[in-house]
Amino acid sequence: MNKGISFHFGYVLNPTEQAKMIKDHGFNVVITSGDKRFDKQNGKLKKQIKLFKKNGLGLSSLHMAYKSEDLPEFFKGGRTGKKLEKKLKKDIKNANKFGFSCVVVHLQGEPSDIGFARLKRLLSVAQKYNIPLAIENLDNKELFVETFKRIQHPYLKFCYDIGHNNCFDPDFDYLQMYGDKLICVHLHSNDGTTDMHTLNKYGNIDWDKFARKLALLKKDVNLDYEIMMRYRQNETPEDVLAEVITQATHLEKLIEKYKKQFSSSL
Repeated sequence: MNKGISFHFGYVLNPTEQAKMIKDHGFNVVITSGDKRFDKQNGKLKKQIKLFKKNGLGLSSLHMAYKSEDLPEFFKGGRTGKKLEKKLKKDIKNANKFGFSCVVVHLQGEPSDIGFARLKRLLSVAQKYNIPLAIENLDNKELFVETFKRIQHPYLKFCYDIGHNNCFDPDFDYLQMYGDKLICVHLHSNDGTTDMHTLNKYGNIDWDKFARKLALLKKDVNLDYEIMMRYRQNETPEDVLAEVITQATHLEKLIEKYKKQFSSSL
């Protein structure tokens, strides 16, 4: 299985050095964003792509560009909602241009016909460019559920964020309910009280349980770690990369173990 990490993983580094470090520690794909607000941190998207290619790093998912305070406007009729739609169209085109697997989408706000009509238009664009939209589970289960209830479209997919599930709605089984739509995952840990995007050792997520569920789904997704290190102690960037690749390798072994068990029991 491909093992990935977010290009920015919690430290302000030189992008050239950052890409090399990620490759040197054993990752083979990356997740990133084309958000211009992060150009100084990550470099412009076109420059990032050059760095990834130079270091032999493949592309996994592209995260939509957004400001958190703007997201609820997606379901309203104003100018900000239209701008979000325009930005998402650009993300879809960039994902197609550079070769990302999908665009990860955050939806927030109150469900409305305006918002769902906007999403349907974007899905038509996604289909045209052969780039699925992966709706990520956040802290708004009701909107997530309503979206998949209202819209049935072949390019409407699911990005499972295990950390969000653990701290926002741990009793809701997204993988059981929407596993057939799964296209990518965001892996990181927390202690169940806040969204920490940190290492496994600081959290309480049951990774064995996750491995069993993923094995049952028979989905070959990249093991992408969306690490931001909102909680850390004295880890260096090298420490974080070394620990995350160890986590990913262990998780892969668990998944393969359960796949073999399930196939032998048939």
